[in-house]
Formats: sequence, C-alpha cells, structure tokens
Amino acid sequence: MLNFSKTVELTSERAKAAERDSILSVCAGATGDITLVDSAIIILYATMLGANDMFSLITTSLIPLFNGITIIPMALLAAKFGNQNLILRVCSLTFCAYLMVVAAPFFGTAAVAVLILFLMMSAVFQTGYIASWFPMLDTFLSQERRNAYLSKMRFWWQLSSAVFIFVVGLCIGKNPPLWHLQVVLLIATLIFSGRIFFIARIPVFKTEKKETYQVKKGLLLAISNKPLAGYSVYLFVLNLAAYGTIPLATLYLKKYLHAPDNIIVIISSITLGGMLPGSICAGKIIERFGLKNTFLSIHFIYALTNILIFCIGRNTMSPNFTYAVLSALLLIYSFTFAIANIASTSEMMALATPGNKIMAMAFCGTFYYGGSGLSRLVTSLVLGSGMLATEWHIGSVSFCHYQTIFLIYSVAIVFAAALLVIVPAVFPKGEYSYYYNN
Repeated sequence: MLNFSKTVELTSERAKAAERDSILSVCAGATGDITLVDSAIIILYATMLGANDMFSLITTSLIPLFNGITIIPMALLAAKFGNQNLILRVCSLTFCAYLMVVAAPFFGTAAVAVLILFLMMSAVFQTGYIASWFPMLDTFLSQERRNAYLSKMRFWWQLSSAVFIFVVGLCIGKNPPLWHLQVVLLIATLIFSGRIFFIARIPVFKTEKKETYQVKKGLLLAISNKPLAGYSVYLFVLNLAAYGTIPLATLYLKKYLHAPDNIIVIISSITLGGMLPGSICAGKIIERFGLKNTFLSIHFIYALTNILIFCIGRNTMSPNFTYAVLSALLLIYSFTFAIANIASTSEMMALATPGNKIMAMAFCGTFYYGGSGLSRLVTSLVLGSGMLATEWHIGSVSFCHYQTIFLIYSVAIVFAAALLVIVPAVFPKGEYSYYYNN
C-alpha cells in the first residue's frame, strides 16, 4: 500500500495516467461488487445455502440501504484520512468480507447468517468508497474532460461486468453444485482486489486550497433548499417503488417459473447489458426531449414493464419464449434505469446550492440510496411475512405472490408520478440555480 502523506504536482501526463488507473479500478471493483451483491449469482448462492425468499432478496438490498444511512459520516472520514487512504482501507476490508462470503458454506447451519453478516459489513465499507470517489476524481479530472471521462468509465465498467456474468452463465450449467458458485464468487473477489491495486497507483495531487467543511451548516443549508428537499423526497418514493423489480424477477424465475440457473444468470447479464445503451443514449435523449418528458417517460416505462411482467404466468407461453420476453422486458427496464440515473444526477446537480454542492449531493443521495435499499428490504420482509396469498385467481387465470408484488410496484410507480409536481424540472417554481439547459 502506498504512502499518501505526500502530494505531487498535477501534470497532463499524470492526469491521463490517473484517469486510466481509475477506470481500471472501477472495472475491477464493479465486476466484483455486482457479482457478489447485485446479480442473480448471489441470489442463487444464498438460495443454495438455505436462505428463504426474504433473506435471498435482503442480500441485494444492503449496499444501497447502508449507502443511504452512512454516506454523510463516511464523507467526514474521507475528510479526515484523505480520499485515497480511506478508499484503500475500506476496499481492503471489503475484500476480506467478500472472502468470508465465499467461505460461508463452511459454517454449516450458520452459513446464511455468516453470508448476511459479511455482506452487511461490506456494504458499510463500500459507502466509504462512494463518499471518497468523486472528491478524489476532482483532484485530477479537469472540467473539460469530465463528461468524456464519465461516459467512458460508465461504458467500460458496465461492459466488463455484463461480459463476466454472461460468461459465468454459459459455464455453470443448468443445475450447478454449490462449489461452482463458490469458485465464481472467489474469482469475482480476486477481480475486485484490482480496485485496491489501481487506486494505490494514483498519487495524491496538490490542490489550490484544502477545503474545510462545516457539516451542520452545510446540512442545514441543504435542508433549507426547498426545491432540493422536495426533489429528494420524490427520488426516495420513486426508488422505493421501482428498485426492487430486477432482483424480484430473479426470484420469480427461480422459484415460480423454475428456470435453469444458467438461464437465470444469462438473463441477469442481459439485464445489466441494458445499461450500456441507456448510458450512451441518455445525454441525447435528455437533450432532445428535455428532463420533463424524460421523467414522465421513465414513470410510464417503469409501470408498464412491471404490469407486463405481472401478466407473464407459468402457462401463458412456452418456457423458452417466456425467458426471452422476460429478458427483453428487463433489458428495457435496465435501459430506462440508466437514463433515470443520469437524469436524476443532472437535476440533483442543478438544484444544489452553489458553495454547498458536496453536502447537497450527500443529502439528496441519502434519500436516493435509502429508497433503493428500502425497496428491496421491504419486499423481502413482505415475502418473508407470508402476508400475500401464495396463489389467487381472476377468472380462470391464476397469479402468484411474486406477480402480486409486480402489480404493487406498478401502482406505486404511478403514485410516485403524482410527486412530479414538486420536481422543478417538471413544474418550475420559485428561484433557484440551474446549470444546464433543456
């Protein structure tokens, strides 16, 4: 591990090298994170260990949930230890936690508890990475190169993650033994360690002035920013309604449609692949149609996709055709999610008070990630409580409890659309700072 106590002067050569190493670190880290936390692989792994629907879905809720809870305290630690130092510390701890996830089967009857515990610990550690990442970029990434860099970074980490999961789907077979998934997760963990290696290659660059920050003052200023506060509430409700669809679809495929494991993993890679064209097209779509129409379209597609998945039953079509339709729907959902993420960030940055952007983004991010994590956590608790009928009918057509939740999601997304009245990009009110043109 390098010593970051000394700083160096920023040159164009060093800046380009830092950009390259940071993108490689993102590709390595994201491939490990998504495989171990947010893909069909971890859900299948948890199921093999004996986890029920509730605990299987909880595994995908931990990172966004803890991001929402701990991102502001982690920002304070970043200010104390330095961005790179904190990233190296938390990523090293995350690597150890992921190794324990791989070793969970060796704990016998306590395997599920060990899995949840160390995924929870990794979620807390990863929040430190998120809190430090953009401030670190700001030390070497010029404003002129920012858009090109972010686009390039997003493309490569999504591509590397999707390709890795797709290859896993091709290799593991229809009904893989537990040790096959352990090997996959171990490989993903080793790939994740690349984040530590490449971050360690990036030096600390001298900045014009060291930023001092009063957290309480910044937080009160963010709360008093009514457009930002209202928008944060909207993001919380939207993500609460929309963020659970993809992992629930994995459970639906596994438990109700009885899809082979390799098919489930391939569908997961296709879903992740949908973010690639979404990220590439988002800027042009927002520029062409404006944020108002973009937000309205996001709600429409989210709700329609959940309704269509609700309509897909066990006997409505042949299995292979069912898998193809679900793949297409989830790809569209992921495509829309990528656009929603970029549109949300654009509006967030526009509403942040000048001079208070760090705390404003952290404040808004708390609501964003909190809604995302709670969406999956609440869904897991509903499944675990048994409060939904296992099967119900409309005429001669039967529906299961998974389909019920997809229907609830669609209704909740329509409800969230009512909150667009407090989104300034849709219904501008008052005076506030805007930094982009629709």
